[in-house]
Amino acid sequence: MKKKINPKLKTTPKAKAKRKYVQSHWLIFGIQGLVALGAGAYIMFTNNTDVSQLVITVGTVLIGLGIIEIFNILHRKRRQDSWGIPLAVALFETTVGITMIMSSCQAHELHIVLLAGYTLVRGVTSIVIGFVSFKDQTDRFLWVACGMVTSIIGFVILADQGIGDTVFIKLFGTFLMALGLTNIFYSIHSREQPKLTK
Repeated sequence: MKKKINPKLKTTPKAKAKRKYVQSHWLIFGIQGLVALGAGAYIMFTNNTDVSQLVITVGTVLIGLGIIEIFNILHRKRRQDSWGIPLAVALFETTVGITMIMSSCQAHELHIVLLAGYTLVRGVTSIVIGFVSFKDQTDRFLWVACGMVTSIIGFVILADQGIGDTVFIKLFGTFLMALGLTNIFYSIHSREQPKLTK
């Protein structure tokens, strides 16, 4: 006799689709956006011209963004979603952040290379994610546009060898503001239409 299949058991854990990184909880992107936007605005408009203190501020912000990704890892792990990309992002951001803080008294050339490299990596990654992960045109535009803007900022920071003491920090503040706005807009759009990114 053939065994009857219970219709409630049609799916198995192995058959469950793994959610992409961009399908992480909308609140994660929202919090990251607020942190990045607030920090970027402070760096852009502060009267503080002490580069060492600004470098420490940048490092602290990057560590904060990495910690938020750790909460993303815990959330995705609880849902049995893949968490390799959030782990890589968390390690990357905290490593750059700690390096910035530990080298705050070093020559600014090191900080320029670190921030330019970080910005370029984030920019290129955003462009790739935009084209690969989205069918929705609004989300794709947000990520690709952010990636292009931040990549340009990274090239400007790296290419200008005669850049002023605080100019490269101000440019990185612009990057943070662009990243923050993108994450906030994406968070809002993702919350309103949670099934767009498949």
